[in-house]
Amino acid sequence: MEVIYTGLRQTPRQIVKTAVEEDVDVIALSILSGAHNELLPKVAALLKEKDAEQIILLAGGIIPDSDIASLKKKGVREVFGPGTPMKDVVEYIQKAVPA
Repeated sequence: MEVIYTGLRQTPRQIVKTAVEEDVDVIALSILSGAHNELLPKVAALLKEKDAEQIILLAGGIIPDSDIASLKKKGVREVFGPGTPMKDVVEYIQKAVPA
């Protein structure tokens, strides 16, 4: 896997622009600020706007269980909470991304 790290404090528009330009398979965002209900749906909507819904959107960080179903309905494929082993995330991506 190749990882493209864009740094902190990227806007949803910047994230999607980079993902489309770099032809990525997955966007994985870690959110600790509590803004997941605002930022993640914006990224999903921009992916749809750019006809890039094939890009898998993953989330991690401090996201309450009560918010996960709503985020998935809005386009987040999977949510990984605190303490999730990296191995689990890698295995998920390996299964989700076509060879």
